Amino acid sequence: MKLAKIGALTLGAMMMLPATILRAEEGAKGLEAPAVTLTTEGLWNTTTGIANWVTLLNVDYEFGLWRDGMLCVDLLAVANLRQEQGKSGVADNLHLFSAIEDSPSTLALMTFGLGQSLAEGKLWLYAGVRNLGKDYFTTPWNSVFTSAMSGLFPSIATNFVVADAPKSAMALHAEWHPNRHWSTKLSIYDGVASSQWSDLFCLNLGRDGVFMLGEVGYSGDGEGYVGTYNIGASYGYAPTASTLARGSEEKSSRASLWLLAEQPIYRWDNSRELEMILHGAWAPQSDCDLYGGVAVVCSSLLLHSDYVGLLVARGLYRGGAETHAELTYSIPLGHFNVQPALHRVHASHGNYTIAMMKVVLTM
Repeated sequence: MKLAKIGALTLGAMMMLPATILRAEEGAKGLEAPAVTLTTEGLWNTTTGIANWVTLLNVDYEFGLWRDGMLCVDLLAVANLRQEQGKSGVADNLHLFSAIEDSPSTLALMTFGLGQSLAEGKLWLYAGVRNLGKDYFTTPWNSVFTSAMSGLFPSIATNFVVADAPKSAMALHAEWHPNRHWSTKLSIYDGVASSQWSDLFCLNLGRDGVFMLGEVGYSGDGEGYVGTYNIGASYGYAPTASTLARGSEEKSSRASLWLLAEQPIYRWDNSRELEMILHGAWAPQSDCDLYGGVAVVCSSLLLHSDYVGLLVARGLYRGGAETHAELTYSIPLGHFNVQPALHRVHASHGNYTIAMMKVVLTM
């Protein structure tokens, strides 16, 4: 889930609270102005010498219509220098190391629908166009990394054409928060996502099939050594990405299970914290059968609210295997966040080292 990492550092504190409660409060009063995030990223493959520049603009607006009900609108524009010149990305790896090196899009519609909060903010219902990055894999520490692997796991992203930025699809989404610790989510999506407005509102389940995603999560209070733990599953009956690439609309049935856990390891000086993150996924008969990863993140190591993170992940694909490592340092500077990162990819078809500089402006 690529979009989940955009502005993640500024939203991290909000994510520690039940999302439904926040939405209920915002829906009652509306937002005075949309949340605007501008992300620019320079990438350089030091192995091949290929470089690229990607810029992403995200405008997210939630407007209260009635008591605890709102209209949700999220727009996304992507500029990708190499793809606009008819060239490929900076590296031919199996899973993207960049969360935003997407296909160019003038104005993609990520979210457009109605949300309603019920049961004193414990139940959240939504219907309309939606993106998976709004609801899943958005845990605060996991979102520090720039890799797409800290968004949708490849066991999900490689199966079908799912609603992962800059693509979205018609969806029904529900969340239940019985208390501040437990949460349950369930989403039903059109089986083929798109970035074209003309396709988004043409709901055809007979042609596109269906994609479903669910999750059960538990989160601590942010003060002790109880972390955040999420277990989820997905099931799709739809044309796969490889099937559509061949010009066929034949449907396949595939499922996956995954685990995302964030565990505090050590805290000191009332500000510094060391956190461990675990990824795990299994998707039999998939384009990515197995995926796993481990990461550590330290906050406020050199400066207040900075982040240092190391991620190592491995995926087993039908086309081979890939091991991916990322070392990143995130520095908050007011409305800006500057984040250099170094990626090392060991894949069956080649090894690469990619240097990256990411800057995020939040307004």
